[in-house]
Amino acid sequence: MRSPSADRTTTPRGSTLAGALALGLVVALAPVLTTGPAPVASAQPVAGAQGSSNAPDRTAFYTPPADLPAVPGAVIRSEPMVITPSFPDIVTGGTLTADAQRIMYRSTGAAGGPVAVTGTYLQPRAPWNGSGPRPLAVVTPGTQGQGDQCAPSKSMEVGLGIRTAPVSLAAGYSLIDAYSLLAEGFAVVVTDYEGLGTPGHHPYVNRVSQGRSALDAARAAVRLAGTDLALESPTVVSGYSQGGGAAAAAAEMHREYAPELNLVGVAAGAPPSDMLGTLERVDGGVLTGAVGYAINGILQVHPELRPAFDRQLNDEGRRMLEVTSTQCVGETAFAYGLRRTTEFTVHGNSLAEAARSEPEILRVLESYNLGRVAPTVPALVLIGRNDDVVPHDTAVDLVRNWCAQGTVVELRTAELPALAPGLVIDHALPMLSERETHARYLMERVHGVPASNSCGTV
Repeated sequence: MRSPSADRTTTPRGSTLAGALALGLVVALAPVLTTGPAPVASAQPVAGAQGSSNAPDRTAFYTPPADLPAVPGAVIRSEPMVITPSFPDIVTGGTLTADAQRIMYRSTGAAGGPVAVTGTYLQPRAPWNGSGPRPLAVVTPGTQGQGDQCAPSKSMEVGLGIRTAPVSLAAGYSLIDAYSLLAEGFAVVVTDYEGLGTPGHHPYVNRVSQGRSALDAARAAVRLAGTDLALESPTVVSGYSQGGGAAAAAAEMHREYAPELNLVGVAAGAPPSDMLGTLERVDGGVLTGAVGYAINGILQVHPELRPAFDRQLNDEGRRMLEVTSTQCVGETAFAYGLRRTTEFTVHGNSLAEAARSEPEILRVLESYNLGRVAPTVPALVLIGRNDDVVPHDTAVDLVRNWCAQGTVVELRTAELPALAPGLVIDHALPMLSERETHARYLMERVHGVPASNSCGTV
């Protein structure tokens, strides 16, 4: 098997299955492409409204017990679940080639205390024919939103979670990555992250929270009953966008937080490694409202920063925080897509400029950045040349920082044309075009194939 070349130029390769799975993401964001002003959804259901949802009520499962286990990664509970049967049945004439379980496990939250996190475990039905125990892949999802209904384990169950009063759309697009990894023979665990499905605001793009959620998902999976995994199973982490940042964080935190895991490689697609750079890039695009997720998460972990945010946010900015706190990414894009963050500040400056003027806010944002700690395993970093969410140069800087600390890193640049700047398309296309090569890269790490290294060439 040939290793990919450094800083490889890539082109899209279609797949009917991936196209069908990506349809959910497109549907979730489609309202942004309509013309005319976007109405702002209510942050809470209207009193007396009779809402409905196509997702089963799993409230009991997602409610943590009063007392959590002492050990991070301990399995709290699990139950069988069915994963979007309509997609593989309709598109390929087959069924999901894995048995699924919904899981809840103990992790460590952004504030440092024990928290319950949920997720999905996928056990392949085909036997593992490689040497040693079956390998495990942790999938760290891209941006889902901040409402509990946005948890990947909920949206993957129905494919596209639809709720009324207020309207909500949650696309189970984490299956795109999961299917490619299952095809290589990995068992897969998909984390919901802290605060999605479970109590509390999801601390969006928080480096520490995301890294712990990913590593503890792996700890839980290798201890889950009824699998062919072992404590020493070779483990990899794969993610894109927010998930790329989480995969990178897990790689950086592995040695300190979960050294017993047999981590062998990571694939970080479009990782937001520079928070201010990413904030400036999304400003005015479809994902402008995602800054509300980040601020809500910061305020949950650092309530002492509320006076600083109050100095900077106007009434519309405070309303944006309230509205986005219960939304998934589709309705946030509908409500706030293509707006400028200057609309949300007292002085009419951008939120990036406002953050720079508040040292305490700037300190927290910089703590989310990646690149200060060296992963001890080979890493693949993918970025589109014209990514309209994560700047290409910030991914290059991440690679350079890791290289300078001795990590073996491959930088892969997707040389795709800029099709629709600001509409997330230029951000999402490399995720689709490179999903299979990411999975193969990670399986090569399992088999001990020497990793390609871009260090010295970037």
